[in-house]
Amino acid sequence: MLMILLCILSIGMRAGDYQYLVFTLSNGTTQAVTATDLTIAFTSDNLIATSGGTTVATLPLATLTSMEFSVDGSTGISQISANQLVTDEETVIYDMQGRQMPQGAALPKGVYIVKNNNRTLKVNIR
Repeated sequence: MLMILLCILSIGMRAGDYQYLVFTLSNGTTQAVTATDLTIAFTSDNLIATSGGTTVATLPLATLTSMEFSVDGSTGISQISANQLVTDEETVIYDMQGRQMPQGAALPKGVYIVKNNNRTLKVNIR
């Protein structure tokens, strides 16, 4: 399954365009490693990231939930509270399938794209 994810990540992008590979673990923490000269290997239980012959990360596969390339070493997901998200007629909310969500509706748990006042946010409702 993880190998399929790696193949999908490689389609349409080149690691050379990004400076970091960011790993997200099941406890919500992230770890970024420099993508320059990066090699990834798998053992039966771990992902091992090596850069320039030095191991930069050893992560248990059981706790690895995602990985993505980034230009700044972050995942791009910021945490904000619901009262910080001002919704008005200018606000449009989309689910991850691209469907526009109804205005004023309580959103179920999930990730949403919120567009408001020349700003776009990726919001995770827990």
